Amino acid sequence: MGLTEPRAALLEILSRQPDPVSIDAVVLKTGRHANTVREQLNWLVEAGLVERVKAHSEGRGRPAWLYSVPGDRPGEDDYAELAAALAWKVADGSSDPQREGRAAGRRWGQEICDRRGVQQAADPRAGRATTVDVMADLGYAPQPDARLDKVLLRRCPLLEAAHQHPDVVCSTHLGLAQAVAERAGADPERVELVPFAEPAGCRLRLLAPG
Repeated sequence: MGLTEPRAALLEILSRQPDPVSIDAVVLKTGRHANTVREQLNWLVEAGLVERVKAHSEGRGRPAWLYSVPGDRPGEDDYAELAAALAWKVADGSSDPQREGRAAGRRWGQEICDRRGVQQAADPRAGRATTVDVMADLGYAPQPDARLDKVLLRRCPLLEAAHQHPDVVCSTHLGLAQAVAERAGADPERVELVPFAEPAGCRLRLLAPG
């Protein structure tokens, strides 16, 4: 039995991450049992498709294994690496990581809009469409509904950091979406993010005016 669909799905998840990923983070993302994930990752390692390294540990017990795909890490202008580094820094030294994460995400989103020349759309729906397009380009694999106000984000570009510090990373992603929505003419105050709402991904809500 070779590269089955579940193994290929894990390989795709790892290939889109800027940092090596733990089994726990993959379990959180996929909703699969840890033993199943471990068996599939072991097969990928033995097949030479995935590398395995030990995580740094400062406490007792054996350090966890981390998994990554060999080669260059993904990212637009290395944003993923920078965002991951920011998440660890904020988590270690902030008294209000959610607020700082969201503020960082908004600044990040504004810079992305500047580089891409994002402008206010003709109407709120078009603004939501622009927001979805930007999130797609950044690797979140959004799957919107017909109204473009409920979006399933099927990929997390910062899975391991989000697993370790969801308050920082998820707030950063929320701030990013708010900044893009605001620039595109949607209502940033009606942007909501429910992290890991289901195994398929996180829920982003770009709510239409009430």
